[in-house]
Amino acid sequence: MNSDRSVAFWSLPLGSWFAVRVRMSIFFPLLALALCYRLGTPAVGLSFALVLFVSVVAHEFGHVLAARVTGGDGDEILLTPMGGLAFCYPAPTFQSKFWAIAGGPLVNVGLGLIGLLQVLNSANTAQWFNPFGFPEVSMAGGPSVVVPSLCLMFFKANWLLLVINLVPVHPLDGGRMLQLVLSAKLRSDVARVWYLRAGATVGVSMVFGGLMFDNTWVMAAGALVIPLNLVESFQMQRQEYGEESFMGYDFSQGYTSLEQSNTDEFEADDQPGVLARWRAQREEEKRQKQEEEDRDMERQLDLLLEKLHTHGDGSMTATEKRRLQDISERLRQRGRPS
Repeated sequence: MNSDRSVAFWSLPLGSWFAVRVRMSIFFPLLALALCYRLGTPAVGLSFALVLFVSVVAHEFGHVLAARVTGGDGDEILLTPMGGLAFCYPAPTFQSKFWAIAGGPLVNVGLGLIGLLQVLNSANTAQWFNPFGFPEVSMAGGPSVVVPSLCLMFFKANWLLLVINLVPVHPLDGGRMLQLVLSAKLRSDVARVWYLRAGATVGVSMVFGGLMFDNTWVMAAGALVIPLNLVESFQMQRQEYGEESFMGYDFSQGYTSLEQSNTDEFEADDQPGVLARWRAQREEEKRQKQEEEDRDMERQLDLLLEKLHTHGDGSMTATEKRRLQDISERLRQRGRPS
């Protein structure tokens, strides 16, 4: 990752943990200052900021670990005030892609259990489950006060991360899982369209809901979701234009149209039946899914080769080397350049 390519990626290195480079956005400390202001005292604000930092790091390592366990890999994590980014390369299978996404929320479930018993025994249990509130806690006193407060904060931080990430919108984990499930049932381009439509619908609903119920957080989240989905939609259209056409014209479609016109003219009565058309459609969908998997493997291959070329053979982990060989072999078997 080139940290100079955008202001959003300006970051500081925090070292390499378990063969994963960890970087923190230079804007992350602003989150701690905001929490100190919102939560009343610096002790509570800084404590919750630290708990949130640990929870976000664990969430992103959940993605990396799930990718590695299922045959993929991950080598970098970026922490930002809006959450984390894990640079993972899952294996080109549905299971690997799904678990690489779900690994983060599953870690939050586990960490949330740390404070669940304390929450259930507290006097304001419902408020701890409310994602828009933060009940009063105290960090003044001995371990008998601090430890229960930290347990409550661990629950709150991980409950928030779980609820937010499971919202089915781009670019959250819930949205990515929705896109993956739709892609297993529909063509990848159709699945992506429905996925972005769902995200835009949720974003608009959040904006109107925030206005109606005077909730600034919900309205701000919706205002952020809408442009993210619009940008992703524009990028999808540009990719389709660049991959499927040349100089604004799709020659394969043109040839098909010409061929069809001749067939209609001379063999109008010789049309395929319903079963034949269904089989042809299934074959076409299968072919497109195969091409999508090939493109996914080629993208992973490009990333691995770029790392090898830039940093040398010593920078490659054993998993990455096996992944490079596996992808190259699969592409050769399918007759694609590797």
